[in-house]
Amino acid sequence: MDSMAPAQEMPLPAMTPTQALMQGFEIDVDVDPKHETLQTARRVHASGAQDEQQRQGFIVGGLHLMIRYDEGSELSEVPRLYPLPNVPAWFQGFANLQGVLVPVFDLAGYLGLDGKPPSHPLLLVLSHGENAAGVVINGMPQRLRWSAADQADSSAAPSAVAPHLRGASQIGEQLWFDLECNSLLDALEQAMGATA
Repeated sequence: MDSMAPAQEMPLPAMTPTQALMQGFEIDVDVDPKHETLQTARRVHASGAQDEQQRQGFIVGGLHLMIRYDEGSELSEVPRLYPLPNVPAWFQGFANLQGVLVPVFDLAGYLGLDGKPPSHPLLLVLSHGENAAGVVINGMPQRLRWSAADQADSSAAPSAVAPHLRGASQIGEQLWFDLECNSLLDALEQAMGATA
């Protein structure tokens, strides 16, 4: 037997995109009792201090929002939308995503934000399963990292989005608002029900 033969490398196990993005992070398993969702993913330093948090940032109507990675389930080009009659203008219709009809909202319109249409609209699907809903965002989301020292006052947020925020952070030159997706989706559902 040739002792100089190269050792065969073991193949790496397959990972979902979320698993790959979360490598090197520890998920807190504290559950938000109101919405039964996992808490924030935080980077764990060798010292054991949990001080850096991760979010996915995106823009709607000039507003910079961020969500936890477990709150987004899909990102795609905006597909063909199937509108409904007699609904608010901010409800854009349904999208067929892998055989499942998902409601799609113009979040900027719902929040009453002024601004030009997105230069590169994409569909970001929030939540999972039957709770999933799509929102149109401007361009690719970006990965954000921030710590407690970056936390900022969220009172500058538009009043329509303020009830759906966990807080805000100053990351570089930009103020990002930390969106609580379940609260927002509940409000969208109630608003749709009120117009039915």
